[in-house]
Amino acid sequence: MQIKRKLEYPLWKIPYFLIKSFLVFIKIIRTGILALLIENKYFNKRIELILKILNFIFGNNNQKEIGKKLSNVLINLGPGYIKFGQALSTRPDILGKKTCDELKILQGKLKPFSNSISRKIIRNENKKFLQESLAFFNDNPIASASVAQIHTGILKNGEKVAIKILKPKIHKELFRDFTFFYWITKFLEFCIPTIKRLKLPKNVEVLSEVSLNELDLTLEASAADELAENFKDHHNYRVPKIYWEFTTKNMLVLEFIDGIRIDDLDSLKASKHNVKKLTEIGTEVFFLQVFRDGFFHGDMHPGNILIDKEGALVPIDFGIMGRLSNNDRQFLALLLSYLLNKNYKKVVEIHDEANMLGKEISHDHLSQAIRAISTPILNKPIGEVSLAKLLGQILNLSKKFNIEVQPQFTLLQKTMLMAEGTTRQINPNINMWELSRPLIHKWITDTHDPFKVLEEWFHKNKIALLKIPEIIKKIDEILSKK
Repeated sequence: MQIKRKLEYPLWKIPYFLIKSFLVFIKIIRTGILALLIENKYFNKRIELILKILNFIFGNNNQKEIGKKLSNVLINLGPGYIKFGQALSTRPDILGKKTCDELKILQGKLKPFSNSISRKIIRNENKKFLQESLAFFNDNPIASASVAQIHTGILKNGEKVAIKILKPKIHKELFRDFTFFYWITKFLEFCIPTIKRLKLPKNVEVLSEVSLNELDLTLEASAADELAENFKDHHNYRVPKIYWEFTTKNMLVLEFIDGIRIDDLDSLKASKHNVKKLTEIGTEVFFLQVFRDGFFHGDMHPGNILIDKEGALVPIDFGIMGRLSNNDRQFLALLLSYLLNKNYKKVVEIHDEANMLGKEISHDHLSQAIRAISTPILNKPIGEVSLAKLLGQILNLSKKFNIEVQPQFTLLQKTMLMAEGTTRQINPNINMWELSRPLIHKWITDTHDPFKVLEEWFHKNKIALLKIPEIIKKIDEILSKK
């Protein structure tokens, strides 16, 4: 992977990285987050004891405004850390609602750069756009996130637009953060050889490539265009119009959406939106993106999903998108289906069929291990079941059973965690996986229908098939000459 060569670091930087990792660790511990995690009992006794010692030496037992303190630390550390904080802000089951609410500032309320810089960037990208196409430009941004900020404007034809502008020097800053994350994973592999099966550096490579692609706004526009095409017939999910004539690598111009954030429950209820229905629509859309299309929105925190006046879900950020091959989708659908039905032997079988297991692995022992980590999660009240967390634990079994971890699932699992967190925030009584169960079952049935398989094969090979008469004719001509 080309990104790997870019993330490689010179040996002389190792002492610098060691010092930096220690300082970063201390800064994060000083926010009091360790005390919060220990209190909520997420770890076994051995790890909990280690964390208590670290918290006693370096930590801060003051649990007031942990989210605010953590937000400030992550903002000061850089855009890569902000993205980590955005993911945490959707997990009240881990950090608690109060801390997550305090972390929501990372979803689009960061300190913006000045309007003079905004205008300068726009002029450099498309001078005519500012002078000839815009009737009005709002100098005050409506959102400022980790890599970009968004202004509004009105075109001379009266259409209101959102103008997304990349932050100055963001390429350098984000690349710096991911280089450091890459080093940390390499260092952990050196210190703990058993975690090599987790392929942590490979996971950083995947996330780095996805995030760095986010810095080319023409790619983001293209992703939005593809998503719009996939959902052109879906009335409850729509993608904003892209103004290609004004869009460049550093500036994206798209339709302005006058909507309500999906987690603003008071405003949604005041506008008489059906929150239960929104949850069902969101679940269906996520399912269609992952399984039908193999192309999904990879940054589903609540700040990136609006509800328009008609009650449709509208995504507003397309910088991080993920792809799954057909084989990936088949594996994932069967995995989720067997987990939901508690058929752990089948879970082992599909891992084996996907060549993810070594010959020396005992299928019975692996099945028992999967049952051990699955039962406590699946036996919880339906609103508390986290299939994404369960999937993560199954992937973590790799270091014990030498399971071949698939890096392409890294972004998907992160997205699943975000989707679960968002669903719980707006409707704690509904579990998206229970809603997905019939959809997944139908998809598996349809994709294994022999007639549909044959139809797909003909579709993929129709060009070659159309050439058969021509090939036969040429063979006949050659033979007749002889």
